[in-house]
Amino acid sequence: MLSMDDVRDRLGPDLARLAEEHGVPGAAVAVGIGDATAEAATGVVNRRTGVPATPDAVFQIQSITKVWTATLVMQLVDEGQVALGDPVRAHLPRFRTADPEASARITVEHLLTHTGGFDGDLWKATTGGDDALQRLVEDEVPRLPQRQAPGARYSYCSAGMAVLGRLVEVVRGMTFAQALRTHLAGPLGIEELAFDANDALGFNTAIGHVPQGDRGMWPLPVWATMPESNPAAGNRLAMSARALLAFGMMHAADGRAPGGGQVLSEASAKAMRTGRAAIPASPVVPKAVGLAWEVFGGGALVGHGGGAIGFGSMLYVVPGRRVAIALLTNGGDDKALIRDLVEPLAEAASGVPLTGPDLRPRPVADPGRYTGVYADGTQHLAVTSERDGLSAVITPIGDAAEMIERAGLPVAPTAFGLREVGPGTFATDGGRYAQFLDADEGPARFVHLGGRSVPRA
Repeated sequence: MLSMDDVRDRLGPDLARLAEEHGVPGAAVAVGIGDATAEAATGVVNRRTGVPATPDAVFQIQSITKVWTATLVMQLVDEGQVALGDPVRAHLPRFRTADPEASARITVEHLLTHTGGFDGDLWKATTGGDDALQRLVEDEVPRLPQRQAPGARYSYCSAGMAVLGRLVEVVRGMTFAQALRTHLAGPLGIEELAFDANDALGFNTAIGHVPQGDRGMWPLPVWATMPESNPAAGNRLAMSARALLAFGMMHAADGRAPGGGQVLSEASAKAMRTGRAAIPASPVVPKAVGLAWEVFGGGALVGHGGGAIGFGSMLYVVPGRRVAIALLTNGGDDKALIRDLVEPLAEAASGVPLTGPDLRPRPVADPGRYTGVYADGTQHLAVTSERDGLSAVITPIGDAAEMIERAGLPVAPTAFGLREVGPGTFATDGGRYAQFLDADEGPARFVHLGGRSVPRA
């Protein structure tokens, strides 16, 4: 069990110690248990200015936005305006990918579960106005290759969330930002919320930090490295840890707001955390995807993280205990901070393990099934054989390379080893896992790494 007394005693000191240990310039954390909350902050929002981070400081939450988008969609389901099995074209007649036939079969549920089957990483800049998301969906999504049949397999898809965000705009008759403010932030009493730098200037706002030579971890030259064209997937949405906690606590309470009002139906809240498709490359801690949420332990624990250049975030919800934990950071090793601070809290509250033993490497029996080049629109991955396993080199391309350049950083390849720990499953040097897919009768067709199933080129 997780005790609020223990959390309040340890949260601040532990956050400060671990943030320093893992080189995190600034961080804020908030924990809710039932009707009680605790929060803490450490470091600075900007090392250039030295302004301290505070519990109400605003950080970009990146891909956690996808759960907000899914919640907006499920509100439409509650109202009877949308059904999970609806073809997307029932609401967006102009929706299509590069495969018109597959596009006609893609449903709302496919997009919510990242099983639409088309390329997912789309960070193309469109306009700076209210039509930014419309232009992305109508002009850019149609160029995306359809890699797999709809519903075939999970592969993380930001472009699919863009389509859902546009669906919300059309059904609600307002922009995505207006819909989120009206139907979620307002009922939850959230004020510390920003969709762009203009909004963010009204708050104590964090900027991302990255290693920059002799200066060490130093602020980026821009507040946002992602364009504003995809607010529904998390390109720029920012908020405080206490604001993110309010959203998490609503889900922990089966859709009820702090004042008791029903923001989301209990049925929809439970549906969102019901696992619907396995997430590949998770051999130690199996997980599934619900409606946007990552689902652990059959739904006893759900979560979603976010990451962009210079930012990292995490939200866990334990619905059976009415517990939520939110962490926001502006650089450094956020994954280590999540591992050492947030995951133990989530495990204690839920009883669901988030870590496990290291799997023992073994010789690769048939490396030829895995070696080769894999690529999509944002990455080029070359896999070669070496004496004790495989070696991989990832090179950012396309929108990913442009984003790195926007941050003022060099576009450089990343090399790492792959050690087989199970049939077609490999551990990386960095502690992640890769899984080669569809390799039973010949060379693998995909490698699943970083949440994406990247096709053989």
